[in-house]
Amino acid sequence: MRTSLRPSLTGYAFIAPWLVALTVFIGYPFLAGLAFSFCDFPPLKDPLYIGLANYTELGRDPVFRHALGVTLIYAALAIPLGVVVALTLALLLNSRIRGLTLYRVVFYLPHLVPTVVVALLWLWIFNPESGLLNLVFGKLTGLADAWTSTCFDLDAALRGRLQPRPPALLLPCAVALPLFLGSPWLRARLAGRPVGSGLRGLAWALLLQAALTLLYALAHLAVPADLRKLHNPGWLTDASPFPAAVSWAPAWALWAIIIMGLWSAGQMAVIYLAKLQDVPIDLYEAADLDGASWWQKTRHITLPLISPVILFNVVMAIIGTFQVFAEPYIMTRGGPEDKTRFVAMFIYDQAFQYQRVGYAAAVAWVLFILIVALTALAFRLSRRHVFYAGR
Repeated sequence: MRTSLRPSLTGYAFIAPWLVALTVFIGYPFLAGLAFSFCDFPPLKDPLYIGLANYTELGRDPVFRHALGVTLIYAALAIPLGVVVALTLALLLNSRIRGLTLYRVVFYLPHLVPTVVVALLWLWIFNPESGLLNLVFGKLTGLADAWTSTCFDLDAALRGRLQPRPPALLLPCAVALPLFLGSPWLRARLAGRPVGSGLRGLAWALLLQAALTLLYALAHLAVPADLRKLHNPGWLTDASPFPAAVSWAPAWALWAIIIMGLWSAGQMAVIYLAKLQDVPIDLYEAADLDGASWWQKTRHITLPLISPVILFNVVMAIIGTFQVFAEPYIMTRGGPEDKTRFVAMFIYDQAFQYQRVGYAAAVAWVLFILIVALTALAFRLSRRHVFYAGR
């Protein structure tokens, strides 16, 4: 008996430091926070039990509701965008290119940079006067204005009237050329000879250029205020919504936080890439024999086989986005006009600025329950769309 217990005791001895740390630093604060949420607990004083008063006040607190709304909007945009960007990067890196190891390191590096350094770096990038992002936006919008103004009168479009210039007559030709090159009549006239790839590429480039020119001119007609700001956005200091026509749309400052969050999508991309390497190549070869396109292979082979990893990244993104704190706190302190005040910042202010630890604990538990509910919802919705090997 003693001999059989010895391996177990040895194993428990090895994990004992971790169990003690888990109990002291996570388990006790977790349960203590639940107890404090039912108390009025100013620091350096004994907690006073007040029942559900904190939760009742929480339901009537407009500042909390505003912070929760900002957090929900941020999560609704940041999670899908992060998943799509990371998956796109992973699919590009999975195409057997040279220097794959270097690309993995480069895309993963932002995840290793300290939070304070990331916030200070993006403060410079978002600087409206000398920031890198506004410098790029200024060059791109200036080039787009110069080109589009040769085809349309942009000043007239800003006044609500789309007035083409003579070069705009070339746009229908540019749109029709790709359709003409792919028409059955042309293929019959060429007697089965394929159209050169260079000519086909030129045709699609003209189509893209014509479409972008027309869309840019229509944007001047439909959303002139947004386009004016797009030339030199205020980013972290602008509280107006974007797009301006949607009153509940995220403010420019919140869009800045969302864009900054996409910078660390490389960690997700590396996880996707590791799973993509395990997809059997035989399935792709069989799909090629059946004449499947790239999109069909991605939809019916790649995405189902990596769906467990997609679910994992979505769950981790839900947990992370609802706990975002350091970057917006350093960059905006919740401003402008509380447009970037997240629930985690509200908890911090209540606990350390207003000295209301019990109320902050109640908010933290509401946030915990919300994260658990959304995580459970993600698992519930994934039952029909996530496929595991051998099941």
